[in-house]
Amino acid sequence: MTMLHSSSSMRWVFPPHEDNPERFESATTIRLVPELFVVGYQKYAEAYPIPLHCHHHAYEFVYLHSGSATWELDGIPYPMSAGQWFYTRPGELHKARFNHLEPSRIWWMIVQDPEGTPNWFRLEGSDRELAGSRLQQLPRVFRAGHRVHEQFLRLKATLETEGPDQAFFARHQVLDIIMGLLQPTSSKSIEPGVKDAVIRSVYQITQAPNTRYSVAELARASQMSESHFYKVFHNIFGQSPAAYMERIRMERACSLLQTSVSITEIAFELGFKTSQHFTTVFRKHIGSSPSEWRSNPF
Repeated sequence: MTMLHSSSSMRWVFPPHEDNPERFESATTIRLVPELFVVGYQKYAEAYPIPLHCHHHAYEFVYLHSGSATWELDGIPYPMSAGQWFYTRPGELHKARFNHLEPSRIWWMIVQDPEGTPNWFRLEGSDRELAGSRLQQLPRVFRAGHRVHEQFLRLKATLETEGPDQAFFARHQVLDIIMGLLQPTSSKSIEPGVKDAVIRSVYQITQAPNTRYSVAELARASQMSESHFYKVFHNIFGQSPAAYMERIRMERACSLLQTSVSITEIAFELGFKTSQHFTTVFRKHIGSSPSEWRSNPF
């Protein structure tokens, strides 16, 4: 396995020699589960490079455990919130937006396409066809069940522990994850009036990215307590109001960097006291400095 440790980062990939994206569909797949090309986990406090790539004979599934992430496919951005899946079909070119994944914790796996694979997870023909049909119909980003993190941890433990029943448990654990994402998940019920109030607060944030709203101010404008507002906001967007506001500022910064406005002016316009602080935050989220991004935005 591959493990990279620091005070803020960790990366685990199984099998370890499959840490090269170009080899995911090679003959050296996980022998325990032939349909599973690779599975991994990563936690990064700063932006991580994920350039344009595809998997010709496999689906890729990414589960966002915490933080935020935005993917791009055919020029369309797909923002994710914690607790959501993003997936791509075989042969679809995709990348992290701006070629860098935002600070986040993700689980991901690349699974062989069931089409043309008669013994896919040992399912009978009709079951395999149903699974293949459901995979094609999935929305690009969708809510995950509450057990996904636990399911991946169990699979990780199985893959790391050799034994006579290892292949049996690993195969069923991978299939359990796949069946879970194919079955629609009911989201938590939020009263329409409460949800509308939080949505209005988001509109307020997007219209004034330079303003540093506190949770107390947003809650008061929504006529809610701070704790209730925070809980509802996190349920809808999968992250805290502060993290969401920072994400909006970085999106706005990328737009402004495509104009002739100076970096110092952009920093002040977005509410940063110094251009140095702006550069530090921008690099953390986007993976390069504002000047580097301006020279080569994509």
